[in-house]
Amino acid sequence: MSVHAITLSLPEPLYQRARAAAQIANRPLEQVLTQSIALSLPALESDLPAAIRSELAALPLLSDARLWAIARTTLDKRKQARLQTLAETQKFRSLTLVEKAELGQLMDEAELVMLRKAEVYHLLARRGHTVFAEPETIVR
Repeated sequence: MSVHAITLSLPEPLYQRARAAAQIANRPLEQVLTQSIALSLPALESDLPAAIRSELAALPLLSDARLWAIARTTLDKRKQARLQTLAETQKFRSLTLVEKAELGQLMDEAELVMLRKAEVYHLLARRGHTVFAEPETIVR
């Protein structure tokens, strides 16, 4: 992967926030800024593995009923609980290599569920379905 050097002017408050985050994380400012940018930008389709790209490409061919079924999916409850446990554990101690690998795998699975659901909701909305109900107005 090639690396490109850029010059970036930041407003003082933003620079101070980034610098403080780097100090707290005990990491170089450049690394903190790079990670922040990477996390804030959407992934490109080309970043996805071929199998996932194929799966997402097939979604428009599914019936509305099948799309709604996918929209209602969640990560298995055991996996959700384990993901939460590992995430909480790492706040108090370093995870073992096995735990880190497990956490990474669970996070990948959770992200895939969210990615599928996001694409399905997009398709359903384009087909004219109301995917999220309007909040009810409270009249007093």
